[in-house]
Amino acid sequence: MSLRIEPLVGARVRGLSEYAPEPLEVVARRLGLPAERLIKLDANENPYGPTPRALAALQGYADYHRYPDAVSRDLRAALGEYLGVDPATIVVGNGSDELIDLLLKTFRPEGPGGLCSLIDCPPTFGMYRFYATTNDLPVEDVPRRADFSVDVEALEALCACDPRPRLLFLASPNNPDGQLLPAEDLERVLDLPVVLVLDEAYVDFSAASRVRLVAERENLIVLRTFSKWAGLAGLRVGYGVFPAALMPALCRLKSPYNVNVAAQVAALATLEDLAVVCERATCLVAERERLVAAVRQVPGLRVFPSDANFYLLDAREVGVERLRGAMEARGIILRYHAGPGLDGHVRVTVGTPEENDAVLEVLRALGGRPS
Repeated sequence: MSLRIEPLVGARVRGLSEYAPEPLEVVARRLGLPAERLIKLDANENPYGPTPRALAALQGYADYHRYPDAVSRDLRAALGEYLGVDPATIVVGNGSDELIDLLLKTFRPEGPGGLCSLIDCPPTFGMYRFYATTNDLPVEDVPRRADFSVDVEALEALCACDPRPRLLFLASPNNPDGQLLPAEDLERVLDLPVVLVLDEAYVDFSAASRVRLVAERENLIVLRTFSKWAGLAGLRVGYGVFPAALMPALCRLKSPYNVNVAAQVAALATLEDLAVVCERATCLVAERERLVAAVRQVPGLRVFPSDANFYLLDAREVGVERLRGAMEARGIILRYHAGPGLDGHVRVTVGTPEENDAVLEVLRALGGRPS
């Protein structure tokens, strides 16, 4: 009898849910619309794409047959100058997801004296829990309040009851609501026995980064990305700023050649094209403010304040399935949430002015209670 392979799969893997969003072509077929008619506002992507210099650098690069710099030397140096931090404390990853996984591997418990758990503060980015599970780190939930703010008092109570060290992920701005972690909350959290990973994937739309604080606080790590602000989501370029004491372990554990040459070339060119990328971010922020103000005038909808390139709607009064049907009839693809604290909520990426006007037109037509 041959070996049966399925029973060898770990129980933690069998309990995971697959994350497989529909690509545009599949959505187009489902809705019976041409792909070019779709307005994709479900993944917080930058509608303007890479900068002209980044595109030119990709087109002009000739050494795709060579392996990339395994430690992204030039990109780390440019990032150090851009952020005002020591490049020796930067790790570049294949998206910030890889860096989340790398951290969990680094702190994976191997006996007494290590981290006892990961603290998750839902609703938030689901990959924190995902990678904790795949790395055998128990997860403790400290849910956010109804307004999506972090329940710092609950975090303090948990650590007072059991002071063993933990890993805590907090997104600032948070996904899916877009709100920043207040400075006073950050200071209180950093005084706890936790390693705080501050995920700043969307901070370039708020100018409120805490990245320079890493050099002062050994229990703070900051993650950033080129996916949103720089329009490079398809190339997967993330980076983190880490305490110097952690760098030897990260460098030993990091996969070699983890960031491909196209990603490094485009990210470097983006940092040479800051005027363009910052102007685009400013336009998206202005559109976000215009949209939030407009949606506040629509009966039956509640919109949360945001410092990101998206905003969150509470559409329970209007009816989320009614909203979804109306949006998809126009080819508008949004992110529909479910689960504790998020039932009936819809996340809307800020697109171009024309795309945003299309969303507003549908929302205004739906305003009021369902018929």
